Amino acid sequence: MILDLNDISFDVSIEECFVNLRPHPKFSGCTFENYIPDPNYPSQHYIKDTLMNKISKLNNEKDSSITKKGFFGLFKAKQINDNKKTLNNLYIDGGYGVGKTHLLSACYNTANVPKAFLSFAELCYFFNYIGLEKTAEEFSRLKLLLLDEFELDDPATTRMMAKFFLLINKNTLIITTSNTLPSDLGKLKFQVDEFAREMGIISGAFKTVVVEGLDYRKRKKILNQRIATKTFLDTFRDYNVEKTSKMLVNFSALIDTLVDNHPFKYFVIPSRCEAIFIDKMTPFDALNNALRFAHLIDHCYYYNTKLFIKSKYGLSDFFKPEILESCFSKKFYRCLSRLDEMAIFFKE
Repeated sequence: MILDLNDISFDVSIEECFVNLRPHPKFSGCTFENYIPDPNYPSQHYIKDTLMNKISKLNNEKDSSITKKGFFGLFKAKQINDNKKTLNNLYIDGGYGVGKTHLLSACYNTANVPKAFLSFAELCYFFNYIGLEKTAEEFSRLKLLLLDEFELDDPATTRMMAKFFLLINKNTLIITTSNTLPSDLGKLKFQVDEFAREMGIISGAFKTVVVEGLDYRKRKKILNQRIATKTFLDTFRDYNVEKTSKMLVNFSALIDTLVDNHPFKYFVIPSRCEAIFIDKMTPFDALNNALRFAHLIDHCYYYNTKLFIKSKYGLSDFFKPEILESCFSKKFYRCLSRLDEMAIFFKE
């Protein structure tokens, strides 16, 4: 089936967006059993055992205040803020490629409690979409909140996260992953010493576990983009759809669509499309558009969406130096790494 970009509806409800907060195809099969720790790095064994024990304990807890309903009526529960409860939130720090997202997904797939799995960027989009207080209220109905790729890019995000951790139910177990230690969050991006209180609240909300291991996606990695031998249109014509659909879209039209819709809803594109062919891709001039595109690529990565890109530019040209050197640099380097892994390129 061939899908037109204009046929995709972004008219999805908040309830649908909440239901989408789970590991998607790339990580939906992740378990503790199929996470194989590297014997050269004991911290990988430690974090696996720690998480297995936490989720087992969570599954065995009896909490009469939680009933099996849901977000906005699906998981309705009495909110309990017990500030005296022993802190057991976990902040998992480690480089790319050590299996942090796999472990976070395994937590979701194993836990039999009200739960949500989402990226840190998605959480921030929640703040902007329904408000910080409402977000804290809704996530307080959960027993388990899993946040992937925690990062502080700017002062506004720092303030929001500090307030979020003050507001959220202390009986909600939070497990987050990052490639930056809590003490280093925000460094080289803004004057973190001016936000000592907020940084203290954030770092104080977690016990930190450092997971060591080989980093297969170095920031300085040499990009090795795959160049197709067939033509772009022939590849589109010959691509066999397995489950959903394929889509051919002009890059400028794709960006216009992203601008017109909230990033919170970008998941509807890869959820309906298993292969996206992007024609005439050019470097980004606007930081906001680059961020929107990076967020879409994150969703495509989680959904195992195939990407085919035609451009007269190379992969290393898409994000200009001033964008790569912005406070969002890690997002863009991650986007480049994922494009390098997922996409096939065609010379214009």
